[in-house]
Formats: sequence, C-alpha cells, structure tokens
Amino acid sequence: MKKLSLILLASTVIFSCKTKENGAFTVSGNINNASTDKVYLEEMPFAAEKSIVIDSATIKDGKFELNGLANTEGLYALTILNGPRVLLVNDSKDIDVNLDVHQYKNYQIKGSKATISLKNLFTDYEAQFSKVKRAYTILDSLKELVTSDSILTIHKLSKEQEMGKLNKILSNFVTSTESPAACLQALVMATRSMPLEELQTLALNAASKFKDYDGMQKFNTMLRGNQYPLLNQQAPEFTLNTPDNKPIALSSFKGKYVLVDFWASWCKPCREENPTVVAAYNKYKDKNFTVFGVSLDSDKNSWVEAIKKDNLTWLHVSDLLQWETPMVGLYKFDGIPFNVLIDPSGKIIATGLRGDALDKKLSEILN
Repeated sequence: MKKLSLILLASTVIFSCKTKENGAFTVSGNINNASTDKVYLEEMPFAAEKSIVIDSATIKDGKFELNGLANTEGLYALTILNGPRVLLVNDSKDIDVNLDVHQYKNYQIKGSKATISLKNLFTDYEAQFSKVKRAYTILDSLKELVTSDSILTIHKLSKEQEMGKLNKILSNFVTSTESPAACLQALVMATRSMPLEELQTLALNAASKFKDYDGMQKFNTMLRGNQYPLLNQQAPEFTLNTPDNKPIALSSFKGKYVLVDFWASWCKPCREENPTVVAAYNKYKDKNFTVFGVSLDSDKNSWVEAIKKDNLTWLHVSDLLQWETPMVGLYKFDGIPFNVLIDPSGKIIATGLRGDALDKKLSEILN
C-alpha cells in the first residue's frame, strides 16, 4: 500500500475536504458474540503500508468506547481482534456502532452520515458485484463449450451491462457524497472496474468539488502518473527463498509468461485481489503461464497462513523484510498489490493488471 498510484487499485485511503477541524471524536456502542474482548480503533492512512491503532478497549457486557483525535476528516476502522472490521468516517463527534459478529454485515450506525452512506455503498456494490461475477462465469462456461458467436455476443453484452451498473453505483456515490473521505474510498473502489478515461473524468470533478483538499489532488496526479519505467525492458533478476527455504530465481521461469505478484498477508487490498489472480492462474496455467508470488511480509507464519487460506497454489518467495526488501527499488514500485507480466524472453510487457484488466491482457496473448 505505502503510496497510492495507478497500480494500487483497491487500497483504503484517508483524505479531508476543506481542512475541517474535526478534533476529538468517540466511537462507542455494542458488540455481541465476539470471540474476544479486545476492540481497536485504527486510522487508515493514505501512503502507509499498515493501518495505525490509535486506541483500544475492552468489551464489557457487550459495550465499548474508543476515542480518536484528528484535525481532518478521514477513514477509520473499528476492528475486533480475529473478527470483522467496520469502516468509519469521523464526520461526527459521537459515532454509535451496534454490531453482532454473527451477522456483521448488518451492523447499525448512528451519528455519522458519511459512515452510513459508506455502509449503503458497500451493500449495493456487493449485490451488483455478485451479478458481475455471475455474468463472467456464464460467459467463460460458454467459451469452453465453443458456443456460437451470436450467443457469445449476447452474453458479452450482458457482462458489459452488469459492469456498467456497478460503475454507475460508484459514480453516483462520488458525485453525490459530501464526504471527501467517503468520496475517495468510492474512487479507489472504482479503479478496479472503471475504464481509466471515465475514472479520470470522475476524479477531476471530485477534485473540483473538494478543491481545497490536497489528497484529492494527489489522487488525480497519480491517475495521470508516468508510464512504468521498466515497461518493455528485461525484468531485473532476483533470487529469494520459498517458505521451506528453497532459493528460486526469476530466470528459472524463462520461456513462460509469468505474472510476478507483489503482495503481503497484512495488505487488505492484496487479499481482496487474490481471488482474481487465482481465477487467472487456474484459467491459463496450461497455456504457458504461471504466477510467481513475492511477499512483503515480515512474519513467516502469517505469510504461510495467507497462502493456504487464499488458495495461492503457485510458487512463493520472500526475504521477510517487508518494505526494507530490495525488491521495492529493483522493481520501482511504492505500493502493493503490484504486479508485472513478463513474456517468455524475460521482458516486462505489462504492469498493474488488476481486476478485469488481468484476464483481458492474458486472453489477448494466450488465446
């Protein structure tokens, strides 16, 4: 995550509008059926690799209280140890949360208009995203059956319509919200599915709306960012160890298309993107393609557990140095998830392939 760029398509961010003096705020309420009595308030800062715990509390008889202090509006998370996380915006001095861990998606918010709007956005987005995934699944199945072009055309149109509806949910939210933090969260979500030109227009309008907010301007600058400096060059060689301490060199994949995927177990956007990478790997692994996972973890157990939990069945390596790894400078990136696609000759032919862009690129070169 570290620094948002065009390649960092799904990270959470924190921004403000007109340098609003928010000051102290309290997050309190009820949490039922938690497996632990610990709860945390985390700041979700832009340009940082991890969230920052700013307060913690013990749940007593289902009740808790957390306190924060901020001079601008931003994005925060109410996090239960080994449990769910609820995203919050500090647009109110008092934010009330009512959460049942067994039905965590049905949490209730009082006092924060922006947080309520984000909850509604997440609900609408998830419902429509399910329809998008179903449309993709049907289309892929029809391709496997060698269906007629006319039927494929119909289902391709259906897929595009469902994706259009998803992007419409995000664009409507961006244009209507009065919260800069919520607006940026929706824009970052849109980077996963919205065409770049459409996203740039939407972000420019948001920057005009929140013109005194520095973070919004930075987001636009990054959308217009320079071309990746290693594109169309030979991928820098490196050798790192697998979880069982076996050294693997990048050059050992020469002759194949390989997606070098930089990620980490602690990186939420990376974990959210993993199903997309898994789907691409399973679809193209028999077509001279593979994935090579490079982790920016520091804890080996967390790294190995995430590999298993997310069903990442390709080779993985790490030096367990997190952001101190030489990979950051060698591959010139400042945020994760990040990837480069290397052709059989060892040349980098694409980068920042996230969401639909990954399958689209692979289908162009492997089908």
